[in-house]
Amino acid sequence: MKSKHDEYTQRILLLLKNDANNLFQRIHERKSEYLEIFALRRTREHFPMIFKNRYEGTSLEDLSCCSSELITILDQFYKQVEEVNWYLYHTEDMPNTVEDYIDRKIRKMESMIKTLNLYLDAELGSESSFSIQENQTKIDIK
Repeated sequence: MKSKHDEYTQRILLLLKNDANNLFQRIHERKSEYLEIFALRRTREHFPMIFKNRYEGTSLEDLSCCSSELITILDQFYKQVEEVNWYLYHTEDMPNTVEDYIDRKIRKMESMIKTLNLYLDAELGSESSFSIQENQTKIDIK
């Protein structure tokens, strides 16, 4: 059985952390853009670009690298994301109501992403040190 500090586990945890943070960043920072497109054109074609994530395709084997607590928090965070995605695909609400709903969900997700990052950082542990060298895409895991 793999240690929670082996290289494979470190990579899985880091990928999950990056995926969740990038997803939240897109939902939060591009909110005005995707809501404006939705309000003006009433199209939903752009939502897959916002809500695309790797968690949905993560295997059970890869998730088994995570603690049960982390799996629970990951599930709670991605459930919120899925609820927003579902709402946007099916709502007939007016733009102001949609924006209010999204704002509430973003506040909830912001709290959850902070908790998720705490758990991920704890799982990554102090034994690992990541150094990203400038002008290189190499990541050293020690």
